[in-house]
Amino acid sequence: MRFLLLALALTTLHAEKASKPFLSSDRRAFTAPELLDAPDEWIIRSFAWADDMFNTYPPAVPEHPARRAALIRLDDVLHITSAPQKPLVHKFFHEQVTRGIEDLERTKLTAGARIWKIYSHSWIVRTPSVTIAFDLVPGPPRNDAFALPATLLERIVRQADVLFISHLHSDHANKVVAKMFLEQGKPVVAPEGLWKDDAYFASRLTYPERSADKVHSLAKPSLKYVAYPGHQGKGPINNNHLVITPENFAVMQTGDESSDDNDWSDFAWINNVGFQHTVDVLLPNCWTTDIKRMARGVNPKLILTGHENEMGHTVDHREDYTQTYNHLFGSPYPFIVMSWGEGYTVR
Repeated sequence: MRFLLLALALTTLHAEKASKPFLSSDRRAFTAPELLDAPDEWIIRSFAWADDMFNTYPPAVPEHPARRAALIRLDDVLHITSAPQKPLVHKFFHEQVTRGIEDLERTKLTAGARIWKIYSHSWIVRTPSVTIAFDLVPGPPRNDAFALPATLLERIVRQADVLFISHLHSDHANKVVAKMFLEQGKPVVAPEGLWKDDAYFASRLTYPERSADKVHSLAKPSLKYVAYPGHQGKGPINNNHLVITPENFAVMQTGDESSDDNDWSDFAWINNVGFQHTVDVLLPNCWTTDIKRMARGVNPKLILTGHENEMGHTVDHREDYTQTYNHLFGSPYPFIVMSWGEGYTVR
């Protein structure tokens, strides 16, 4: 019955696309259609207004309506087909992340945690004793003009103690960033086989056993972690890293976890995460298979979504903030949607 309903839904969407020429793809059926281009004045004013709203109404539960409106306006700008090549977009990205780095550099904690969204699914998590980086990359792959300069990346790496990489895709794994960590004597924890053909990395990366039942330890920095054995569909292995700090703060980042629609095997362990560990914050990719089911399995105290507006993706796969709200509508778990460079303090 479930597959019949899915087939009927897809048939309806295809019919809608045929009758609604403003749709570029079925995936865009429930979000505002994109433009091929837009005037610079509109982009500048949109960014300025969004920035003002983010400063006035920072990430919070509950969320102020003006903040959500600003995120949706960012969707409008970032879904212009030519957005990844626009210098105005690059400038906004660099400015927002620079502000986040400045906040990171001056943040000292005596309790709780602060979490920054750097780009797409790149995160920095700080507690009083440790600072953790997840899937840190300069920006969208193969777009040097968009990417953060080395000087900014170095500032982030100096603040962090360890890097966790979920899987091999270049919007999650970057050799330049990983080398910065290794050259500072900081561990890089990666999925089995990542860059094994490169002798420099093969001899230096930490490849943990992928197991839902194995708790690993690092001595420096002092922390424990689980490398849950995830996948991206039928594609690459994808470690879902659950990291537990000395303060017993637990954060789980899922990389590109997305069991294939006809293969629900990863839910066998996802369904039990919340029974095994008390998870404070879940950092899922916003388009994962059945995000509400994932949340029920992990049972986090808070969800911070990632992977919106990955600018290396084509428009039809450039997941937007609007769809994140749609996916989590009615969720009993509190969640926050964040833009580039923003931070949130967990008490």
